[in-house]
Amino acid sequence: MHHTDWKVRHLRRVSALKLAEMSGGGTWPDCAKTLRIPWNTAQQSLKVIRQELTSRDLWSDFERSVESVASQLDRGTDRVHYGRRRELLSSWQVPAGDWAELCRDLEQFGQGATSPTSDTATVLIWTHVTQGDHLHSPMLGALRESGCSTQRLVASINQLRTPANRKGGKRELLRRLETYSDLLATACDRGVASLQTGSLEIEVSAAHLRKVKSP
Repeated sequence: MHHTDWKVRHLRRVSALKLAEMSGGGTWPDCAKTLRIPWNTAQQSLKVIRQELTSRDLWSDFERSVESVASQLDRGTDRVHYGRRRELLSSWQVPAGDWAELCRDLEQFGQGATSPTSDTATVLIWTHVTQGDHLHSPMLGALRESGCSTQRLVASINQLRTPANRKGGKRELLRRLETYSDLLATACDRGVASLQTGSLEIEVSAAHLRKVKSP
């Protein structure tokens, strides 16, 4: 299978569904509900991956691969509680001071429709820390629930993540966001009492992000 970002997203989603089915049983809709994946989204991913793998007679290979992952998870002792991370970040947004530090000394991105904003950073950080699908991040979900358009924010995220655009200031911003995300993930896993505490720790560290040079 040709691994485009689009297909990888579908593959990861279906893999998670299969793992949920193996561990808890139930139907595909039940598994999607457990994983908080909208059923219409899960259906689309299942359709894409089934068609892709079945046409190449690879579905059984896929199942064996997922079983291998499940075995590794069973044997592993250093597990990440992604559910806790999602819970802690359910209403989190990157603090204004941290966003300013993340952008410090970078070329100006302007005010265009696809220019990165603190909302862009919030979604990308959430995606990295939780390993979730950015389209189902709390911020985009809140926009949909309020009836607001998500087009501008999604376009900004896609513009920043497009491989051809990963150069100059955008490349450096992505690197800083990744470093920041690792710091926030550590704060979540420490079991901080609140995200206010975690944010304060991250805020102190953010000032040093621009001093770490890209390789």
